[in-house]
Amino acid sequence: MSKSIAVRFRNKSKANIWLDGVKNVLVLLCLRIKRQTYFVYGVFFIVSFLLVILFNKFFLHLKINQFHTSFLDAFFKYSTFLGDGVMFGVLVLLFVFVKRRIALVFLISGLLTLLVTHFFKKIIFKGIPRPVGVFGEDSLYLVNGVKMALWNSFPSGHTTTAFAIFTILCLYFAKCKSQYLWISLAIIAGLSRVYLSQHFLIDVFVGSFIGIVIGFISMGLFYKYERSI
Repeated sequence: MSKSIAVRFRNKSKANIWLDGVKNVLVLLCLRIKRQTYFVYGVFFIVSFLLVILFNKFFLHLKINQFHTSFLDAFFKYSTFLGDGVMFGVLVLLFVFVKRRIALVFLISGLLTLLVTHFFKKIIFKGIPRPVGVFGEDSLYLVNGVKMALWNSFPSGHTTTAFAIFTILCLYFAKCKSQYLWISLAIIAGLSRVYLSQHFLIDVFVGSFIGIVIGFISMGLFYKYERSI
């Protein structure tokens, strides 16, 4: 075997070992999630996917915007803050006193979320109008006291943030019933963006998937230190 072939073989072996390690970590992380949690998100994913592919996003938003109650106005007005970027800071400070490595996971997740959402919203899909930017305030039912954004709609940053945060919490509380709460809060935060006419459903749908990926990546980076959780 020539020297060059031997070097390529060793490099390939190292690459295979690394890929196997990544696969193993991914499988182990997936096993930390209860099947019922997958089911809850699966329902949200399938329903959202079908609505997104079957209906024009503008038509769909106008239909959704017809359904409002005073209770839901108040509920979504405040639950939308579950996807605020400040939540990363709160959780970092909290877990510094509980589990420092998880505080680092939230810090990494926050930075990744910021970079990814900025890349998509401000570079790749810059200037895409949000519902109010398309229809105008007079054509939509808007909740009082909510400051409306007009541009950079895709994907939903709040949804990405919420799903990144609550995915990490689901992975942290392995096989715990609290996972139902975490995934439900993420979905509520995402739906709030549509209800408040801050985003179209497709923005939320894609944002949820990006957030889950970020959550898994962030936790996976430090998983070997967290097997006893």
